Amino acid sequence: KGGRNMIAYILLTILVILITLLFIPLQFYARGRITADIHLEWGLMWAGGLVSVRWNLPASADEESVMRLGPWVTSKPTGANKSTEAAPKPPKKPRGRTKWRAARAFLDKQAWKEVLAFLARLWRSMRLRCDLEGDYSTDDPALTAYIAALITLINQNGQKCHLHPRFADIGVNLNGTIQGQLRPGLIIWDTGRFIIKRPIRKIWWTLLREGKKQR
Repeated sequence: KGGRNMIAYILLTILVILITLLFIPLQFYARGRITADIHLEWGLMWAGGLVSVRWNLPASADEESVMRLGPWVTSKPTGANKSTEAAPKPPKKPRGRTKWRAARAFLDKQAWKEVLAFLARLWRSMRLRCDLEGDYSTDDPALTAYIAALITLINQNGQKCHLHPRFADIGVNLNGTIQGQLRPGLIIWDTGRFIIKRPIRKIWWTLLREGKKQR
């Protein structure tokens, strides 16, 4: 009996440690420039830098990725001294909207309310700090306008996104820094609560039943 109690205590201790680790913030950052070309440095840090990883994009032969695990630091080249020609891209297929229309049929007002509440909780938990400048445009003026409205809302929360929409052409010209953090345990908890909400449960349960009927 004493041996069983000891095993139970050990398993309980391991479970508590794992749950605690899931709630330690995982910090991330990205800084650089996005235009027709992408030049970014981004990285992850956990437990105050006890574990950290840093990458550069695009990789070149004289750049290194750096990984830290406590006192041990390793680095390796992220690029190679060889030139490769870009393979021709296959022609883009027209985007199918059938699945989106099917899903949209189930997204009633209550479901949208739950989705927005979940995204708001996720946004707050990330504690994003944005300092961006530049301009952007899409091939859809309406989408560009929606993005501009979203950026306005983001800036009302203390962010610094000085991004200006363009409607005359298509392209992106951004530079700056984004920082934030993730708590895996909190995300798992919020996601679990979200998918069992009645309006959301109704959507995926209906989709599961429809999928079984089509088999």
